[in-house]
Amino acid sequence: MADRTVRVWITILLTLMDIVIFNRFFGVVWQAWSGVTWVRVALSLLLTVWTGSAAILWLHVFFDIREFLHRHRSGMALNLSQTQCQIRRGRNV
Repeated sequence: MADRTVRVWITILLTLMDIVIFNRFFGVVWQAWSGVTWVRVALSLLLTVWTGSAAILWLHVFFDIREFLHRHRSGMALNLSQTQCQIRRGRNV
């Protein structure tokens, strides 16, 4: 569980740092290099890769949490069925 919590916090912190860096620097760099077409294309590709990597991080966290919840529910159902079987075995018929 601690490993999942660390992953979530790392993803949140990386996303927040990405947003701060984008807000502070991307507009300035975009305006400074506005006349050079290949730089704009390179910046657009960099932004696409940057966004894609953030999306992949969030997908990993989402599916990790989803798997944990599925295992937790399955474990609870298994415990419930085992308890019911034990109760039935203990009955005198």
